Amino acid sequence: MSEQSREGRHENEKARFNPINNIMRMVSDPSFQKTAIWSTGSIILALVVVSVLMMMTGYNVGLAFLTLLWGAITQFDRVLFFATPLIFTGLSVALAFKCGLFNIGPEGQVYMGAIGAAIVGYLVSLPIVLHQFTALLFGTFLGFLYGLLPGILKAYRGTHEVVTTMMMSYSAILFTAWLVTYPLKDTTQALDRTPPILVTAELPKLIGSFLNFSLILAILAVIAVDYLINKTVLGYEMRAVGQNPDAAETAGINPKKNIALALGIAGALAGMGGSGEILGYHHLFQDNWSVGLGWDGITVAVLGNNNPWGVLAAAIFFGALRAGGLQMQRIAGVPLEMVRVIQGLIVLFVAAPRAIDWLSKRGVDYATWLKTDRVPASVHLATSFMAGASAIVCLSVFGSYSAMIEAGIPGVGGIVALLLFLTSLVSIYALIELLMRKPRGLRLVAFAAIVWLLVAALGYIAGSMLIVWQSLVIGMVSFLLVVLVERVFPETPLDLGGDN
Repeated sequence: MSEQSREGRHENEKARFNPINNIMRMVSDPSFQKTAIWSTGSIILALVVVSVLMMMTGYNVGLAFLTLLWGAITQFDRVLFFATPLIFTGLSVALAFKCGLFNIGPEGQVYMGAIGAAIVGYLVSLPIVLHQFTALLFGTFLGFLYGLLPGILKAYRGTHEVVTTMMMSYSAILFTAWLVTYPLKDTTQALDRTPPILVTAELPKLIGSFLNFSLILAILAVIAVDYLINKTVLGYEMRAVGQNPDAAETAGINPKKNIALALGIAGALAGMGGSGEILGYHHLFQDNWSVGLGWDGITVAVLGNNNPWGVLAAAIFFGALRAGGLQMQRIAGVPLEMVRVIQGLIVLFVAAPRAIDWLSKRGVDYATWLKTDRVPASVHLATSFMAGASAIVCLSVFGSYSAMIEAGIPGVGGIVALLLFLTSLVSIYALIELLMRKPRGLRLVAFAAIVWLLVAALGYIAGSMLIVWQSLVIGMVSFLLVVLVERVFPETPLDLGGDN
């Protein structure tokens, strides 16, 4: 190879791995521009709707938005501080999504990372840099393990990651609450929290008393995730599995390994975010310290279109809303909860076209099925409707178990509450599976029907006839519909339409 060709190749390699060139190439991509336009439009629509809400409730809209903007501009260090953990949790959701997975559990992974960093931070004595690195690494590792477990269940047992990651989040919150209430509690304090971490474990501050070294780690994580997804063999395999796992397996890619690894790495990112919060700002673990950082990460990933650089921009935007919202509350008197309304509306407007497109495809599929095979399709539609109704009723009567507690049977009331929560998750999952014409949806409806009958029995024990009758009706109707589909129409082509 000539010297000139070697130099040309070297220049091409430099250009390929130049972050500025990569960003410019991404910005010039028409699909990125389309996503950016829609995200911006969604933000504008959300602000318009919130403006109407504030006018209807008597707030000064102009003053509210001026103070929100002024607070974000003048307190930009707080903007970056609020954005930092959202970058980690947003990346966690985005990376899993590239592999076709919905990681709904960053909140639990954040908690596990945070408690791990706190334990090493106050129990272990090490030199300053080594102590910081060890605590951060241990928290990240716990997050990795907490993401890896649902990944293994998904890969090798077919358990849906939405259910497992969500339920494991609540388990992590409750488990860490128990830890700081009993074995790890700082006995010198009334609050449920660990002792403060040692000074050698604290991450250095960058600006003021809020912004710390976690921001640098978050930016490095954005670069690393972007490189992993777009420049490595592992990233290519994850994307291939996310697009079509069967085709990926035919091409020699191991889908199970990539699914488990994707959720494991996603958990590690969220765990690093939780570790950074403890080591950089809180300096101890306290029960319920998080303000929903993991749940907000899902919102950030949606707004950022699951792109690492989009996640960075979305996190900064939500950080600006948070910092400006505090100023808006103080000066304009608008509650900080209005910021949550803005976030929710943005996600609604961003996700609406995708949801409508998916439902329209399902509608066409069902219309064709109804035309060719009317009776089985009608029964299947009724079963889908019953699954949705079961989820709605379950959530709406979640508080009804208080009647059992008032009747002097708190144990039964607690069991019913747990069963209602479990049934709502199962019913939602069943509805999704049925809309996708998957046979597993029928098994989930049957399981939900059995749980409803169990709730009816517990309601009878507690003397709450309202719970008895509504549980019996939902349980029996659901069970009969499943029997109809399985026994009367055994040839129903549930798999027709697949995952389109």
